[in-house]
Amino acid sequence: MKLRQSVMICFIVASFLMLAGNVAAQPAQGNETQLTTNESRQYFPVINDDKVVWMDNRNDNWDIFMYNISAEEEMQITSNESRQYYPAVYGDNIVWMDDREGNWDIFMYNLTSEEEMQITTNELRQYFPAIYDDKIVWQDSRNGNWDIYMYNITSEEETQITTNESNQRNPAIYNDTIVWEDSRNDNRDIFMYNITSEEETQLTTNESHERVPAIYNDTVVWIGEGNDSRQVYMYNITSEEEMQVTDNDSIKWSPAVAEDKIVWMDYRNDNWDIFMYNITSEEEMQVTENETAQRNPSISNDTAVWMGTNEENNWDIYMFTFNVTEETDTNATQQMNETEETDMNETQQVNDTEETDMNETQQVNDTEETDMNETQQVNDTEETDTNATQQVNETEEM
Repeated sequence: MKLRQSVMICFIVASFLMLAGNVAAQPAQGNETQLTTNESRQYFPVINDDKVVWMDNRNDNWDIFMYNISAEEEMQITSNESRQYYPAVYGDNIVWMDDREGNWDIFMYNLTSEEEMQITTNELRQYFPAIYDDKIVWQDSRNGNWDIYMYNITSEEETQITTNESNQRNPAIYNDTIVWEDSRNDNRDIFMYNITSEEETQLTTNESHERVPAIYNDTVVWIGEGNDSRQVYMYNITSEEEMQVTDNDSIKWSPAVAEDKIVWMDYRNDNWDIFMYNITSEEEMQVTENETAQRNPSISNDTAVWMGTNEENNWDIYMFTFNVTEETDTNATQQMNETEETDMNETQQVNDTEETDMNETQQVNDTEETDMNETQQVNDTEETDTNATQQVNETEEM
């Protein structure tokens, strides 16, 4: 494992000239680590607790690999000579899309039993799996349009979640809540389904596109378009409030969320960087400063991972562990010590009203158009694969 010496990434983003109205983000503090060093390409990492999984072409076809952060061990999960794309992980279960049967199916591997299992057998295409606990969700073309399906590992039951004749894509799941992007209103909106109550809810009504949602607990994030801008947005399921997280004019894509942190890829510095927004402190931070491209982040607890390219133009997996004890120490006006013995006059006490002076919820405007060259996501038309680097782009051309 190679450590890119950046124990406390401290760089000044203010030197970059931003368009009018754009504000430079503070640098994130923490440790960055390079997880893979193989000279082939490693794409689309996902993290859950101490497990990182990704797709890897070191064997001249795409396989799924895993890195255990606690044990500092790398492991090859799949060895089939067909293609395995877009993994997801939860606990001891890893899922991915696989074309070994001549079409794309969902497969799963259990790290404890060391058993591989085929989840779907339908002859049409099943794409982009996500997993939480014992539930797997994916987008499925068996009905002539894209629908969201779910498989319960415990009960071994498959359920069709959406029945609308438009396209539903890019599902994500947390607890009993599934979110996805939905085209039923002639633009892409974010919809939500509660597995327990069996209720479907439309979260966004904007006439522009809202894309690639992610969910953690009661927080849903996505990329939204509007006013010639692509921004990150956030929705709180409990309060039913939507907020724009970002306001920089740049292209943004691939948001992910865990605990109180949202991460995404951002083109504001004329290359793709990883940025982070802390929901609690309402602060935006730049995580990566390398002049090459960093894309497709994922986050779990206080650790983010992404795919990054080097001067030789091969892609590796990187990891950043946020320094939580000093995250908000970005200016001299740090908030009062939790003990409140501040030694500032007996009368100066933290105002009960909590006027924290943090800009009223600057939140992520949504976007799309990933503009990713070789990392364009594996074409939904089924496998452009003109070179092994082109990724499954879930466009609408079915």
